[in-house]
This record gives sequence, structure tokens and C-alpha cells, in this order.
Amino acid sequence: MTESFDAENREGHGPRVRPAAVVVVVAIVLLEALAVLGVAVAHAAQLGQPGPVGLPGRLFLLLVMLGAAAWQVWVGLSFARGRAWTRAAIVVWQVFQIILAVPMVNPGNSTTTTVFGWALLVPAAVGILLVFSGATMRHLAATEKLGRT
Repeated sequence: MTESFDAENREGHGPRVRPAAVVVVVAIVLLEALAVLGVAVAHAAQLGQPGPVGLPGRLFLLLVMLGAAAWQVWVGLSFARGRAWTRAAIVVWQVFQIILAVPMVNPGNSTTTTVFGWALLVPAAVGILLVFSGATMRHLAATEKLGRT
């Protein structure tokens, strides 16, 4: 596992292992970033196709998606380092994802849409629960004590 440092390091006890909850949240956030990047690549492949939105609008949407993917990577890596500000960014992203997923899990939708909805909903719910777990709170508090927020 990866290492993080807390107040014990100042006392010379060496590195400690990141809690499993932190590793799972980081994995969820980075996988979500990869998914957004995949959607951006698919969108880029269709830039030349006709549609209701012009090329400038499509390019803008592509830049927004690439920016969102980069933001998620930065948030995930910063969370792994114990930056407390990342908790808010993670919660906002997960809530947004839940808002998008809930209508998709409606039984009236196609099987593909329902499965996709659950694929969005479950990691988001797990991410929100784990970001407020005791182990995660201690991980973030340890770096706050060191002044590395």
C-alpha cells in the first residue's frame, strides 16, 4: 500500500499505511476521472458529425470534460495526500453523480440505461459514505495538524 505521513512522523515513528477507506475513495475518484476522459475521447471522435450544436459548442464541451477529468485526478491525488479541502470537492461530485444516476435506475428504462445508472449510483454512494468514515476523518485531520491542508 501507499504511505502517508501524520503527526507520528515528527516523533520519528516512520510512515504509516493509508486507511482502506482512503484507498477506496481515491480509487473511486480516479476511476470516475478515467470515465469522464473516456466520454471526452468518444465526444472528440464525433466532433465532425452533424448535430444540433455547432463546432464551437462541441469544442467547449470537450474542454469542459477534459477539465473535469483533470480536476478529478487532482482531487483524488490530493485526497490521498490528506488535503482536507478535497472532501468538499469529492462530495459535490458524488452528489452530482447521484442526481444524474437516480432517474436512470427507473424500472421503466431499458436494461442498459438501468445498469449504467446503478454503475453511477453505487460508487457515488460508497464514496460519500467513506469520505465521512472515521478512518478518513483521522487521515485528513493528521495532515491538518501538520499544517499541510
